[in-house]
Amino acid sequence: MRIILCGDLLFSSRNLAKRLDQRIVSLLQGADAVFANAEFSTPGSNTPPGLCMYLTSVPQSTLDELVDLNIRLVSFANNHTVDYGWQGALETLEAAQARGIVPCGIGRNLDQARKARFLDTAKGRVGVVAACSTWAERGLASRAGADTVARPGLCPLRWNLSYVLPEKEFQDLRHIDRLLGTSQSMAEVSAVETWPILGDDQFKFGSAMQGNLLIQKGDIAEVRTWANEEDQNELLCSIQDAVCRSDFVIATLHTHEGRNENWYAAEPPAFVEKFARNCIDAGADVFVGQGAHFTRGMEIYKGRPIFYNLGSLLMEFEAGESMISPEMYHTYGIDTPARPSMLHRGRAQDKDGNWTGFYSQRRFSKNFFVVVDIEKGQAQYKIVPIDLDMRNENHLLRGLPQLAERQVGEEFARDLSDSSQKYGTKFHYNCDKKEISFCL
Repeated sequence: MRIILCGDLLFSSRNLAKRLDQRIVSLLQGADAVFANAEFSTPGSNTPPGLCMYLTSVPQSTLDELVDLNIRLVSFANNHTVDYGWQGALETLEAAQARGIVPCGIGRNLDQARKARFLDTAKGRVGVVAACSTWAERGLASRAGADTVARPGLCPLRWNLSYVLPEKEFQDLRHIDRLLGTSQSMAEVSAVETWPILGDDQFKFGSAMQGNLLIQKGDIAEVRTWANEEDQNELLCSIQDAVCRSDFVIATLHTHEGRNENWYAAEPPAFVEKFARNCIDAGADVFVGQGAHFTRGMEIYKGRPIFYNLGSLLMEFEAGESMISPEMYHTYGIDTPARPSMLHRGRAQDKDGNWTGFYSQRRFSKNFFVVVDIEKGQAQYKIVPIDLDMRNENHLLRGLPQLAERQVGEEFARDLSDSSQKYGTKFHYNCDKKEISFCL
């Protein structure tokens, strides 16, 4: 059985099976199962957008491209699940199912969203448990209440963080909190709202209602993160269920988060590392992180791979038919009557022709997907480096993958070795096979 693991899909154009590097198309179409994350929702044409700064929603016909490319195991659990509200999430689910796509990490209620999803192939069954940590509360599915119906949405891995300070800095900030008057405001609001009373070694700094930070006392200054226990336990239970019901289990998390609250940090945060290892302990054959739009390191844990971020398979903006709200145009200083192509062109280059955003850094072009070959219960992994060429002179080709040539492949292997150094994983590029192998 051959399984291909891909990262993010950001696109809305047509005829990809004919336009992409045919070597990649052949690999995808020849696999028994292909997994990827759809970084978009597909609402109905009469569904209004949600109120958010950045949307990646696309017409439902875009899903036909996934079918043509044999991408049928698809996570829709990400920070764009409810770009078009709860109705849009439900319409995305239904549009995927109507095309034979297995939608993972999304459901008509919370229990459905948390369930493992399966794809049966001629050579075996593949199970997927998908969740989202990035802005999970925004798209969270719910159970039915005594007086309410269930809410459609995504499967969450909610998480918490605190800012830890040594004694002196902790007391200095408490002093500033009192000087500003915010400590008194927090105390009064907490009493009225009956919020839990915090101990002497921690406090909330900022506005009670507009946003605040949890400050804790510790030996060293650090950003501390930890996963929501209920979400984690439910997900691990789903993985255990999938192990009993399938031949190969993929645990996947949509996570933009990086070390020290930096979405674009090279390292994942501590809560993601711990969760990934817990997934392997629960029986998952592989952990796949996606969402960051660039690659992070890889760890071999108890003989099984953890890919902390695969990057993107497709990152095409300029040639598509994305559905953009008035608020998003306003965010980028563009009049509402403009077209999506105008907005995306402005995000690629500034008025002087300099590359900006994702286009300005090569790391967003260097990505990979993973080919898993399973024979007699043993899995062999091959990393296939790809180049999205975000600076292609032809704007219609920017963000479309090509197999990486030797120079990029060798550079990528070095990059992966650097980002995986803390895990002890090393990578080597095979220029004949255009593949990257790894070892401890």
